Order: sequence, then structure tokens, then C-alpha cells
Amino acid sequence: MNDDVIVSVQDLHVNFYTNQRCNKALRGVSFDLKKGRILCVVGESGCSKSVTANAIMGLLPDLSRIESGSITYTGAEEPVQIEKLDRKGKDFRKLRGEEIAMIFQDPMTALNPVFTVGYQISEMLLQHKKAKNRKDAMEQSVELLRSMGISLPEQRVNEYPHQFSGGMRQRAMIAMAMACKPKVLIADEPTTALDVTIQAQIFELMLELKNTRDMSILLITHDMGVVAELADDVAVMYMGNIVESGPADQVLTNPQHPYTRALIASIPVLGRGHNQDLQPIRGSTPDPFDRPKGCQFCPRCDYATEQCQTQMPEEATVGPRHMCRCFHPIQEGGVF
Repeated sequence: MNDDVIVSVQDLHVNFYTNQRCNKALRGVSFDLKKGRILCVVGESGCSKSVTANAIMGLLPDLSRIESGSITYTGAEEPVQIEKLDRKGKDFRKLRGEEIAMIFQDPMTALNPVFTVGYQISEMLLQHKKAKNRKDAMEQSVELLRSMGISLPEQRVNEYPHQFSGGMRQRAMIAMAMACKPKVLIADEPTTALDVTIQAQIFELMLELKNTRDMSILLITHDMGVVAELADDVAVMYMGNIVESGPADQVLTNPQHPYTRALIASIPVLGRGHNQDLQPIRGSTPDPFDRPKGCQFCPRCDYATEQCQTQMPEEATVGPRHMCRCFHPIQEGGVF
């Protein structure tokens, strides 16, 4: 494994079992998160981006199971096979928080409404023995809130989540995630419920964390504009498969998979005016219980052939560190 890789997911298969039916949510997902870089996992809603994050964090529901594959964390003294750990054991609890932390889509549901924000941050510090006592934990909580750009932290630390605005709640969640100084941060669409001004502030904060703490960030999003702004590397996901991956500049300027190209063509570009030729992706994602036999994107693809209808394409190299899973990669230039 490359020394620069801190989290490696290889050939990961995750199934959900409901009502005597099996939903193969992840179908051989592979990617590497490198030290000090931001990897954006991008795709439409329902493509199992959050399932991937929850598998790494050990937060999959009881009706799911990791069938095969590996999740390796190399930031500890010895590499850790995450999928082999007991999700309720002390080793996993130590890993989750101290080494890898996560912030969620909706901070209002992630924060407990009956405890103050300071109490919840201090609990994180006490649980992982990063504070001597409750007083020390509260003092550290104040400094964490201050470092996240929250004004009057001495006052705010004693307030409840409902007294915080949406942006402040998300900053408090990031403060809680940063409490134990983890090496990896997983952000699952952290700005979904926030307006664009607050979104920009949260993303600026994440860039600052990456640059000042050399932190590795796995950012899950459906917004290609966010990818263009933040990503060092990109993994494009569709129906539980990584269909294209590589350095952000290559994937965005020369997308090879029709789905990646369609995602980019469907978003407006700042500065091009109101006459942009935006092209929505036709059709909708298939029912996960009734998938196409071959390429999962085949029913919506303008380049599909008979081969695409019956066979699943293998991953192929289309450029330096640039991978694509397609029988007919698009060779002409990109959209940007």
C-alpha cells in the first residue's frame, strides 16, 4: 500500500436485508484517501455514498452486512482492518473519534437537544480521556468553539442546540469532531440544510483544517460545484459502484464516463450568463431490487451498446491515476 494512503477501501460489498429481499448497496467499491488531501465522493441521491461513509465508521444498521472487501486505516502505529473490528468493542470506540471523526448532514438531529453544546463536546473529551475533569473539558470546549469561528464561546458553550443557527450548529459539530484531533474527517453532505453564504464559510473552515492540521477529508456530496472548489481527488459513484476516479483536475476537465460528463453538464457555471445549455440527466436511477444486468448506467446512457446491456465493464486506466469503468469512454475534451 502507498505510504501516502491513510484509508484504503478495497472491493467493498455491503448488502441490506429487508422483507426477505437483498439490496446490494455497495458492489465492489474501491478508493484510497491520501494524507492531507480532500477526496470527494460524488453522485446522485441513492447511489450509496452515505453507506460507504457509515461502513468506514461502523454505523451500518443491523439489517446490513459487509459481505466482503476490506477497509484499512494506516494512521495508527499498526494498520487496522476496520471491517474486522467489533462495532461495539472498545477498539472501535477508540478508533472512532480519536483517529477518524464524522460530521453529519443535519446537525439538529445529530446534536442532543436536551444537553448544552458545551456538555456534548466535553463528553467527547472525557470519553476519550483528553481532559482531566469536567472543568478542564468545558475550558477545552470553549477553545474549540472559538477555533471554529463561533463568537462569544464562553456564553455559547452553555446554550442548547436550538439556540444556535444552522451554521453555528454545524460548526459545533465540527468542533466536537475535532475534539480529539483525529487524522481523518468524514463529512457527509455537511451543508445540505444551510444557505449558500454559510456553506461557503463551512467549506472555508474545512480547507483551513486540512491546511493547518494536515488533515485527510472524505467529503460526500452531490454538488459538482463543491467538487470543483474543494477536491484534490474525486470518486464518482453510481448505484453502488465507483464509475470514475482520479485527480480532480483530470476528472473535471476531461471526464471519461458518460455519467460524470452528464453530472458536469447539468450544473450552471458561474460567469457563463443565463443562456447556458444545461442538460439534465434523462431517466431516473433504477430500482435497487431490479437492477440492469450489465452496466448500471446503461438505461440512461446515450453511448450504450448491446455489450453494455449484458456485461458489467471492468475498471480501466484512462490517464495518470485516472480510472474509468466504461466500455466506451468519451475521448473528446471535457465540459470546463
